[in-house]
Amino acid sequence: MKFKYLLFFLIIFLIAVIGLYFFQTKNSDKTFFISPLVEGNTLNVSAFSIENAPSASLRGKITDMTGEISWQGRLATEAAKIYSPVTIQQGEKLITGEKSSLKLDFKAGCSVELSPQTEIEVIQTLPDNIVFSQNSGTANYVKTGAYPVSVRISNLLVESDGEAIISIDPEDFLITLDLKSGSAIAAYNDLDYLSHEIIVEAGETLSFNDDTRKAVLK
Repeated sequence: MKFKYLLFFLIIFLIAVIGLYFFQTKNSDKTFFISPLVEGNTLNVSAFSIENAPSASLRGKITDMTGEISWQGRLATEAAKIYSPVTIQQGEKLITGEKSSLKLDFKAGCSVELSPQTEIEVIQTLPDNIVFSQNSGTANYVKTGAYPVSVRISNLLVESDGEAIISIDPEDFLITLDLKSGSAIAAYNDLDYLSHEIIVEAGETLSFNDDTRKAVLK
């Protein structure tokens, strides 16, 4: 009789051990390191941070500011006025008010000067891929590093290898690229979704109508 009970409990124990083994095998990718004495897999922790841009990206420094300046940080839902320089990261926005100006410098990358009533977004500042989005006003972009600077202005994309002044006239849907030095490539799709690329040289001016999707180079 005792032997039957012993055999019964032994079978139950073996079933439990086998079940536990298969459970751990199936969920092995979910185990984690507890202590130096226990084997397991570490959890994959993402390096993404909402508050901070990637460590490889360049940080910008405001070297000069006058008048009313607004800044929207990575954690903010809207822009707020600032009264002293702040460090600028990718994913942030700057806006100048009337009679205001701002100069922004990304060391070994580029510098940007914002005229009054200008809004730009800092899309990406990796050393080999610096990208801005200009929503209004006039801004002067100067490449100071080894790689071109890209600016998206509505339906126009500009990649500049020198100094470029970009202006937006919202009333006439007109975007003007005035290239002071170096060369630039302007790219856009027309209303028939055909892609166009125009090479702009120093001293030339490109006018792009954002409504008709047509460009004129002078």
